[in-house]
Amino acid sequence: MVSWLCQITDALSLNRDTVGLAMSLLDRFLSTSTESAEKVLSDKQQFQLAAITCYFIAVKINEPVQLGMDLLVQMCRGCYEKSEITSMEQDILFSLEWRISAPTPLDFMRHILALLPSIDECIIDSAEQLMANANKHLSISTCAPSAAACACIELSFREADICMSPDQELFWNEICRVIELDASDLLGIQQQLGVSSPHSKSFRDNAGPTITRTLSRGSSQGSYVSSGQSASPVAINVASL
Repeated sequence: MVSWLCQITDALSLNRDTVGLAMSLLDRFLSTSTESAEKVLSDKQQFQLAAITCYFIAVKINEPVQLGMDLLVQMCRGCYEKSEITSMEQDILFSLEWRISAPTPLDFMRHILALLPSIDECIIDSAEQLMANANKHLSISTCAPSAAACACIELSFREADICMSPDQELFWNEICRVIELDASDLLGIQQQLGVSSPHSKSFRDNAGPTITRTLSRGSSQGSYVSSGQSASPVAINVASL
C-alpha cells in the first residue's frame, strides 16, 4: 500500500510527507481497538479501504489542494463506493477522537536534523531515504516516533562514515538522553524497522519507488511516476492522471 500511495502521490505532484502522515493515521486508528478497527484488521479489503481513506484525510491536512472524491473512486477502479469511503472516514475520525495532527517520525527527524549544527546534505538525503524504507514496515507503529527518527539519523552518519562535530555530538547526546536511548537501543530499533544502508543491495531491493525529490524541499515542479508494478488490486494507471 505504501508503494502504491507513493506512486499516486508522485503522479499527482503531491508531497511524499502526505504518505507518511496517512500511515501514521492508519497505525493510530488500528491501535484504538474500536469495533471498526477490529473489523479492518480482520478483512483485507477493509484494510485497503482504511489505508486509502487515511490518505484521503492526510491530503486534506497536508496539501494546499483537495483530492476529489470522484478521482479517489477512479483511483480505486470502482472497488469502493463514495459512501464506503465516507463511512470509513467517519469511523477513523471518531476512533481517533478527531486527534489527527500527531507528529510523525518524519516530523521528528526533520526537527532534529534542523537543530543539528552544520549538517551535511548527504546525511539529510540518506536519513530521508531510510525513513521512506522504514515507513513500509509494520513495526514502525510499535516505535516511538522520536526513537524511529533518531535510529535513521544515527545510521545515516554511520553509513556515510562521517563523525559528528563536538557541537553536534553534544546536542545528539542530549537528544538521546531526553528520549532515553543508547547505542544498543538504536541498533535494536534499526533492526526492528528493517532499515539498512541506502547504498546496500538489500535497501535498494526493499525501498520501493525511488524518491526523486528531497522530502524537505516541497517542490511542486514536475510529476515523478514510478515505473514499478503495484500489487494492490486497486492500482491505477498513473500515466492517465
